[in-house]
Amino acid sequence: MEQTQSLESLMKDVGEEQAVLPEFQRDFVWETSRTLDLFDSIVKDIFIGAIIYGIPSFEISTRAIDDRERKKKGRKRKSLPIKHFTKEEIAKKQKLDKSNFRLILDGQQRITSIYRALKGIDDVFYIRCRDEELDNNILEKKPADRTLEDLLFSFDAEEDTARISIKLSDAWRILNEDFFESEIKTEFFHKSQFYHEKKGEEDFDEELLFRNYLTTLKKIQDLFKAEKLLSYYLLDMTLDKFVLFFERSNSRGIQLNFIDILTAKLYEGFNLKAEIKEFETQNTGYDLVPEIIVRAIAFMISKERFDEIGKSIEIHRTFILTELNAEHFNNYWHSTINWYKNALDFLFNNHFLLNQNWMPYPNMLIPLIIFQKELGYGFDQMNDDQSTFMKYWYWASVFSQRYTGSSNEKIIQDCNILTLIADNQKIKDRSYFNKLGKLVINNSKDLFGYDKKQNAVYKGVLNFINYSVNGYKDWNNTSKISFRSEVDDHHIFPKDFITKSTKEEDEERDVVDCVVNRTLIPKITNIRIGNKAPSQYLSEIQSEKNKEIEPCLITHFIDSEILSGQYDNNLIFFLELRAEEIFKQLQTDVINRHDEVKSLYYAESTFDKSSQIKVTAKYYKKSAEGVFNPKTGALQYNGKLFDTPSGAGMQAKEDLGAPEGSTVNGWTFWRYFDPITNEERFIDTLRN
Repeated sequence: MEQTQSLESLMKDVGEEQAVLPEFQRDFVWETSRTLDLFDSIVKDIFIGAIIYGIPSFEISTRAIDDRERKKKGRKRKSLPIKHFTKEEIAKKQKLDKSNFRLILDGQQRITSIYRALKGIDDVFYIRCRDEELDNNILEKKPADRTLEDLLFSFDAEEDTARISIKLSDAWRILNEDFFESEIKTEFFHKSQFYHEKKGEEDFDEELLFRNYLTTLKKIQDLFKAEKLLSYYLLDMTLDKFVLFFERSNSRGIQLNFIDILTAKLYEGFNLKAEIKEFETQNTGYDLVPEIIVRAIAFMISKERFDEIGKSIEIHRTFILTELNAEHFNNYWHSTINWYKNALDFLFNNHFLLNQNWMPYPNMLIPLIIFQKELGYGFDQMNDDQSTFMKYWYWASVFSQRYTGSSNEKIIQDCNILTLIADNQKIKDRSYFNKLGKLVINNSKDLFGYDKKQNAVYKGVLNFINYSVNGYKDWNNTSKISFRSEVDDHHIFPKDFITKSTKEEDEERDVVDCVVNRTLIPKITNIRIGNKAPSQYLSEIQSEKNKEIEPCLITHFIDSEILSGQYDNNLIFFLELRAEEIFKQLQTDVINRHDEVKSLYYAESTFDKSSQIKVTAKYYKKSAEGVFNPKTGALQYNGKLFDTPSGAGMQAKEDLGAPEGSTVNGWTFWRYFDPITNEERFIDTLRN
């Protein structure tokens, strides 16, 4: 619900650190002109937008409102102090009488501008019109009835020597320090430039001018105290909603995510921002995606905590923000960073990936991190079977679009699977191989359906060609394209060339953007190409840059006959041939490897039927727990042993609110937790 407050109450809350900024909020950036416009809008009752506060229920680091002098060229400003509040300290503050502790979620620039103006950090003057400048309708009002808007000439950062100018910080100081009228006259009015300019004039009337000064001053102070001046919303939000608020708020192009919030939460014991900066400084050419590192650490912590008690592993943001602490990051950050870099090196060196920006699914790095942790050494020491599985898993995941959609579950499952592979154990989940085998490309024509560079399959195709040829070669020379190279998905047949040489209804225009007409090359080459025919621009590169361009083209699955010009007017034919070659390689390296990999690592599930399994059941959001014996089929529920899962299920269902006599198939009512897939399954899968 929208509420209101005065500037006076806002200043009090900021001064007493009741309204504070989260550490991750951006710096104060408003120029003085924007502050002047802000006060002009306030006086004229123009809506300036609502301020949004949040009541925190979690630990967080905060920083002070920016009270520093404005930045001057060549002078470095001191850092703003950071203060950390634990969850317990925040709870204690909330319980205190009259405590109004809250975070400034939106409105930092407005609040900081107001604070700086009233504290005198920025000079903001209210300039009053001279009486002869007032409209007749205003002059007809009694002086006491004239509003600040009626009297306003302008807001300015400097005094106006021809008009009464009242500095807002002076008005604030006078209000709070209880000056006598005589003191106001000597300390403020007499020291103004306006007074010094006026007192030498013949018609100088000090008493009238000072009375105008006092009435204007009083109106400004009344403005400070006006209760309904500022609109705000106070959100009492859970941590998850707090994160969503920032992820979905895009204030002037600044998009915040849960990593920013995590940084503020950990600040006291682990400086995440500094660690990220250190990695980027020391590892040129590598892009650090902090969320990948954080989720990998979450998996390790969650697995240690939950695996033994049969609870699902969690890597979602709520778990990360509520459960992970500075100690976890101090223990795992540096080793995880090394595994992250090693995983990228593995992908680059084995040509799975040409450039980090072109990785189909960055989240696939998380299972690779966990694999290294479990393996205990580098990828170069994998055995042959592990290497075979890794190659298949990577490309099958890309071309089955495995990580599209609910990726958290896929990440956890693949982390568990790659843990088994690292330990040379078998996978007992047949459905896992079935899902990996469902590729979205089943013939060469399917390749024509991908024409958006944001699509994982599109990126996958371009990287897969690089993998198939053991590394793209640059067209400008015979060297392999480095992962540090800035590459672009170049049209082999330039789009402008096709537009110029075909009609609007021609098929060529429909396929010109598809991935089959694309390849990855350095941008500098792409700039040279323009709208020329393929044979023309490639021949120019051959004569000017690289006489050995033919073997380079072959590494891009481009027939060297393209140089002769025979394909210039046969785009469709060229693309069909290239698509067939790409698909043939996909069959060899991925599709035909499915059965081989399955035979290496799949084993029928063998369950220890002497063990007892914890099971759960749900009915209309209520749950029941029991213990199932796979050997006998008996199930213990609520202190009673039932011969069948169905008998226990009917009793549980009634206890959870179902009508008496309700029937149920116990085998598809009771579930158990599978630690490998990190999901609940019906106990019917054990019987099968």
